[in-house]
Order: sequence, then structure tokens, then C-alpha cells
Amino acid sequence: MAMLLSAYLKDHLFDNSKIKNTLIILGVVSFIGVTWEFAEYLAGQILIEPIYRNFGIRTYFIGDLNDTINDLLMDVLGAGLFSFFLHSIGSSKSHKVQTNF
Repeated sequence: MAMLLSAYLKDHLFDNSKIKNTLIILGVVSFIGVTWEFAEYLAGQILIEPIYRNFGIRTYFIGDLNDTINDLLMDVLGAGLFSFFLHSIGSSKSHKVQTNF
């Protein structure tokens, strides 16, 4: 997700502000992770019985609190590591696309 956001926002990220860029990427990835966890919770509350009644399949959408915390932690760590590598590579060259028009 962080790679997609970095590529999508490349025209809007700041050239000389690594902290702002990192916070933008971490914030958006965290928001998406929390939204995903809410979607898992709602799917677990709403879809389990209809899927079993119509298809005879027992479903499992969300784990316990440890699973949720682990998912959110991995979201933030992944975005943080990507942002770190992006800016460490970007210190030698810019990650913005240069066009010659």
C-alpha cells in the first residue's frame, strides 16, 4: 500500500521534507488498515449466517484482538520501512519523475 501511495502521490509529496512525506504515507496506510479492520468486523457480524444458510460454508472473517493489533502493527511497520528505504534511496537521487517538456 505504501508503494502505491508513494507512486500515486509523487507529484504532491514534498521535495525536502522527509518527515512530512513519512507522516503522510504512515497516516494514509494506517487509515486504510483501520478501515480494513472495521470491514472485517462488519463482515463477521453481517455475513457469517447468510453465507452459511445459502452456501453451507462456515466463514471466518476476523480473529481476536491479537490478530487485529498484529495486522495494524504490520501495516505501520511496512509503511515505515518502505518510507525509510524510499528516503534513503531518494537521498542520492530524487524519486520524482522528471519530464522534459
